[in-house]
Amino acid sequence: MIALAYLLSVLVAVVALALALRPRPVPAPPTNPPAFSAAADLPSGAEADVRLILVAAAQLAARLAPAA
Repeated sequence: MIALAYLLSVLVAVVALALALRPRPVPAPPTNPPAFSAAADLPSGAEADVRLILVAAAQLAARLAPAA
């Protein structure tokens, strides 16, 4: 009786291993989005706004650098 239980457990283990190792389809790799120019989408007066944001970020970084 013990031998039968042992053989049954070995059979269950082999079936579980076979199911775990079966080949699976590999999904297709994601495609890259088309490249675009971010500067082309900005309005004509946005350069000053971008420079203002960069200056403010530099000032904030200068204030926070000594605290770190």
